[in-house]
Amino acid sequence: MPVELDPSRRYDMPASFGPSSIPARTQVKRAESLVLSAVTDRTAVERLVPAHFTVPEAPSLTVAHMAYHDIDYLGGRSYNEVVVSVSARHDGGGQAIAASLALVLWVDQPGALIAGREFMGLPKILGRISDLEDRPDGVRFTCAEYDVPLLVGSATGWTPLDQDRLARLNGKAADVQTFGWKYIAAAGGGSDVDHPLVNSMRWSYEQAWTGQGDFLFHPVAFADAPLSAAAARQLAMLPVTGPVRAFRGIGQATIDRAATRRIGHVGGV
Repeated sequence: MPVELDPSRRYDMPASFGPSSIPARTQVKRAESLVLSAVTDRTAVERLVPAHFTVPEAPSLTVAHMAYHDIDYLGGRSYNEVVVSVSARHDGGGQAIAASLALVLWVDQPGALIAGREFMGLPKILGRISDLEDRPDGVRFTCAEYDVPLLVGSATGWTPLDQDRLARLNGKAADVQTFGWKYIAAAGGGSDVDHPLVNSMRWSYEQAWTGQGDFLFHPVAFADAPLSAAAARQLAMLPVTGPVRAFRGIGQATIDRAATRRIGHVGGV
């Protein structure tokens, strides 16, 4: 009897063996974030943004290092990711949404790549990502393909958030929306799927700090980093205007795949 898929369940390839083992929601009991953000040029970044979205004046360019520990669908293992995103807007479906849009997202576990690449429309690439390295003057991380560095980020001058500021932060972090772009090429040209998504994640920070940051992309050659070279070269050309702000937070997070929605069509957000 041929495979029959239950339309009420979610499947990942290879779908023949049953529904996805990745749950609708992942509760991360310990999550760490280092977020470096600065203003970039609208014209320069627009050429990297899908036509579904618009870019505001003076958009934010963000480089974030995330560490997620004890992940259910990885059998209790941890993973790191580095997300490069830009502030964007979607107008359609009767509602305007402003959120960040990931231009590229490196992860260091194949399971984490599978978990969000197609279903959530996240542009994930496999990379080698260091843990945050605590130094006397701050923290530092690197992201590489094979042994070739693609990106280095750092932050210094930490100031802890007091309880009032932490409470206000957690109010905003209770539902963090981000855009996705689900694109799947079609055999013979064009696309089988090409539409925008909105994803949801919830954070509850126990500790947080602000500081000053810095990041640098390395424009590597294709032979050295074949999956990442195009992204690294084009990101290295984006101008940074003004200082790089840094944020570091430690707490808990929920990755809510059940909240992922297609936007800009009837029945969507």
